[in-house]
Amino acid sequence: MNKLWMLIAVIVLCITCAEEPIVGQWERFGDDAAGSFVQVEAIGNTYHGILLVPKGILVDLGFAQNDIKWRDIRAVSPNKWRGQDLIKVPDTSGSVIEAEYKDAYFTLLGDGVLEIRKFVEEEEIGTVQKWRRVR
Repeated sequence: MNKLWMLIAVIVLCITCAEEPIVGQWERFGDDAAGSFVQVEAIGNTYHGILLVPKGILVDLGFAQNDIKWRDIRAVSPNKWRGQDLIKVPDTSGSVIEAEYKDAYFTLLGDGVLEIRKFVEEEEIGTVQKWRRVR
């Protein structure tokens, strides 16, 4: 009987220690920011995505290595999270004149792709980013 309780305790411990599937390194693909990399890490009871390598349009928009691209990510259901995505607006010389976080929805699709959707006031469909796990 004691062995059964010990086995149950070990199983419960393993389940509670498992990382969220959003944790890891992700590469953006399929758009003008393809080749960018983000590392998602637990920060307290939320997750943040740190920009490791900005590429393409992200460079043009003033993003830099170590920017916190995603913040305050919280699980809302299995493989779904809600958080914020950093938006930057540069002037004509390339200097960032505005930076703000917008609400975003993160979904891990069946094929292992992390899809991020955010909605801006003038958009009905929303902006979609696709990321694939690297590590």
